[in-house]
Amino acid sequence: MDRLERLLDLVHVLQTAREPVPLSAIKERFPDYDDGAEESMRRKFERDKAELARIGIMLRYVDDEDLGTGYSVDTEASYLPAITLDEAERAVLATAAQAALSDSGFPHRRPLRLALAKLGAAPEEDAHAAVQMSHGAPDALEDHGRVESLGEALTTRKRVKIQYRKPGANDATEREVDPYGLFLRRGAWYLVAFDHRTREVRMFRLSRIEDAVVNTKKPGTPDFEVPSSFDLAAMMQTSPLEYHVHERLAVKIRVDPDVAFLVERSWGSPDADGVFHVETTYLDYLVDQVIRLGLRAEILSPPEAREAIGAALRKVAKAHGVPTGEMIEDGFDWGMGF
Repeated sequence: MDRLERLLDLVHVLQTAREPVPLSAIKERFPDYDDGAEESMRRKFERDKAELARIGIMLRYVDDEDLGTGYSVDTEASYLPAITLDEAERAVLATAAQAALSDSGFPHRRPLRLALAKLGAAPEEDAHAAVQMSHGAPDALEDHGRVESLGEALTTRKRVKIQYRKPGANDATEREVDPYGLFLRRGAWYLVAFDHRTREVRMFRLSRIEDAVVNTKKPGTPDFEVPSSFDLAAMMQTSPLEYHVHERLAVKIRVDPDVAFLVERSWGSPDADGVFHVETTYLDYLVDQVIRLGLRAEILSPPEAREAIGAALRKVAKAHGVPTGEMIEDGFDWGMGF
């Protein structure tokens, strides 16, 4: 009997028993527990209890004159209370689920379908055309498999070895990280993790993780503890300008007064000359913000920031088949080094 089969049978025996099952009866029922000394058997049983607890099934020891002495499944600790939904609530739930399931980048699709089936709120197969999900970036289309594996590592608190390539880097670097959280923002998945190389909590964009290997040693034992001070919600509210992607850079940007209000919340207030002074560790994101302002904004310094926006605009021109010379003639040369 393999371990999974033994665990399933153990839960079945304890759930269907009319009274707590003593350890001696469990030993008789499962030959796997009767293959050595008493202490060895107890250790194996304790490991199985820990594995069941890891997946949410709690066993408890009962010593009661009326109920008896032995082990049973703690149903209150293991199972959520029944959920009662009316027809309108089921319809809302099914619609929201269909929006997720119709997005090919959504992870955990099979568990969601199973959960809906248990609630009797499975979405209609022909409803997908009426419900759509929109993302600001295509990352989610490719990241869902990695989201699931990293989500498992996060749940079991196992260390992960990743190959991470920074924007513009020729090669990926190897990092050992402790995953603290995952979140989706504007179509891109981000991993929040403690980076053992920098000794800091960092954000990693999943589309730049080329490989991720979860530590499989001691599967029932966590590799780390998430600090009680860690707040994923606060991390999610962090401006992308503060994501640790590049070295910190101080950038000066001139913006027309008529549109300056569009970026004041993100960049702060401009100086008397209408110039914003922005510090960022995610230059690509800042460049994207500037491009959205069109000819009403210009990066003044430093040179590497001007080169970055020039490179971004050349990519746009190439994608649309516009020769660089035509962009200059049409007034799109913002002094970016075309």
